[in-house]
Amino acid sequence: MKIILFTDCLGAGGAQRQLVGLAVMLKKEGYDVKVATYYDIDFYKHNLDEANVPNELIPGADNTKKRILAVRRYFKKEAPDTVIAYQETPSLVASFAKFLGCKFNLIVSERNTTQVMGNNERVRFFLYRWADHIVPNSYSQEKFLKEHYPWMAKKLRTITNFVDLGHFSYVEHTKKETPEIVVAATIRASKNTLGLLEAIKILSKDCQFHVSWYGKDDLFIDYYNECQKKIEELGIGSFVELKCKSKNIKEKYQEADIFCLPSFYEGTPNVICEAISVGLPVVCSNVCDNSIYVHDEKNGLLFEPQNPSDIAEKIKILIYMADNDYIGMRRACRTIAEELLAPSVFIKKYQELI
Repeated sequence: MKIILFTDCLGAGGAQRQLVGLAVMLKKEGYDVKVATYYDIDFYKHNLDEANVPNELIPGADNTKKRILAVRRYFKKEAPDTVIAYQETPSLVASFAKFLGCKFNLIVSERNTTQVMGNNERVRFFLYRWADHIVPNSYSQEKFLKEHYPWMAKKLRTITNFVDLGHFSYVEHTKKETPEIVVAATIRASKNTLGLLEAIKILSKDCQFHVSWYGKDDLFIDYYNECQKKIEELGIGSFVELKCKSKNIKEKYQEADIFCLPSFYEGTPNVICEAISVGLPVVCSNVCDNSIYVHDEKNGLLFEPQNPSDIAEKIKILIYMADNDYIGMRRACRTIAEELLAPSVFIKKYQELI
């Protein structure tokens, strides 16, 4: 059976990470697998190369005006049995290709929770009539789609993210004298970097700690520059660094004492799933599906992202937490990860749709 996994690029995003992992797993299960993209960004390409999974750029599809027809030609030529599209635009384009006569089993995915119903969303959701399966990675998005588009119910199946639990292995240690707090997320407005900076200012008055945020992205350079300016204005440069995305994020988790994610909304955040897998207690926003993975006061703490004082208070609790309680949180993190994030569950659900 021939399967094409289709997305925009192999950039350093959570959706791409999951798609590449799915491609590798399907290859191991004996499927004829190929990954097709239209932008030449190769952050995760080495993972495909190591697993001998081909990755092709679709000719002409980098041109926005010609993309739909270019992708249709490509699918017609390749004649896959199944196409699995990740992210909003690829899911829309793949649905359009099927509307224009392509014949394959189409699995589209929803990687975030819809916040605003604009024209792009309305067009995409209309075109999902030509999809065979619609796969949100969060129960909050499944609920949203059922409420707004009842006809989708028979096509919907939530498949939450997986984590390679062998790679993201458990590490146990007590907090350092100056706890290291790590954030792994694109530095952009929806991730609430400015809100965390305000919380850091509050914490800096009576706590010792250091925050490393891995997530600089040139697509959002104006927001990054705004954040750097805010760091100077608040005088917190010794407490926080905004860094480039890291290919060695596992080591950053394992070396850290606390993980933080202050987003205003999420789908299923890979970074929270990976952090709890290595046993890293999490403080994060009480939004969307986060509470499925972060059980308040068991393996982390939840806060209101619009409230810097609440963010600061929850981080402070972990900074001053006694070692025995802290180690208990680390162990609870791994237990929850093993229960919810096993790759075997993830791949089985996709095989059923295929």
